[in-house]
Amino acid sequence: MENEIYVVKIDQPIGSSSPDYPAMVYPVNCGYIEGIQGQEGRAQEAYVLGVDIPVDSFCGQRIAVIRRRDGQGSPWVVVPEEILYTKQQIEEMVHFQEQYYDSQVEMVNEELWDAYYRQGEKLGYQIPRSMAKSLPDGVYHIVVYIYTVTADGLLLATQRAKNKTYPFKWEVTGGSILTGESPQIGAARELFEETGISKDAGELEELYTYIDDRRHCIYHSYIARVKQEPHIHLQTGETINYAWLPYHKFRNLVHSDRFIPSEQERFRIHEGLITQKL
Repeated sequence: MENEIYVVKIDQPIGSSSPDYPAMVYPVNCGYIEGIQGQEGRAQEAYVLGVDIPVDSFCGQRIAVIRRRDGQGSPWVVVPEEILYTKQQIEEMVHFQEQYYDSQVEMVNEELWDAYYRQGEKLGYQIPRSMAKSLPDGVYHIVVYIYTVTADGLLLATQRAKNKTYPFKWEVTGGSILTGESPQIGAARELFEETGISKDAGELEELYTYIDDRRHCIYHSYIARVKQEPHIHLQTGETINYAWLPYHKFRNLVHSDRFIPSEQERFRIHEGLITQKL
């Protein structure tokens, strides 16, 4: 499963005109991947989707490759972490240029999630990550969040990277579980990947379960207890900063506009329980 982060140098920003076809204005940022060679000895071409302003460079994850059958290159599609696009959406967004080629979109090593009933039972098939925002009624996937707290009551908050949705906002550790994982195993994996803190699944304490029908998500939240403040290994492309906060400062952060809205919403619903268990 691909999770490598690539740097795209933008040479055709949003709003610029094509050097070959001046009437064609770029609706997305386009550029090349430094250090990676594409066809004919040129740098690897790339479309950057999910960024709606002109940029000079961009750091993100590859989710697809545009295969041009005539041998005129195979541009990559690079997006911010957690931005999800279907194959059809990508086709529509790159049509402005790919209409001149015989090409098709090939999704790259997509994460697969188990599909669940609302009650938490598996439906027996998998959901590709790109379909997360277009799930049919009655189909859900599981997302986990981990509140990490020290023995003296300090809580961990991390700051999101600029290439993610809600850039620079603060959050607690979390993400979607993968096919075959239980919520606790997925939570332990996410905790280690995003912070470097290693915990067995059985060490995580259940905090709450919440069903979000609008987002088609079943949220499982846990507490990870640590003796002291371990050094945090920030995950490239995911986070840029972290802080250990006493509860009253953590609570103020969550209730501010500096925290991601979705977890802020769930915190407000479960604040009494969270206060009691932490």
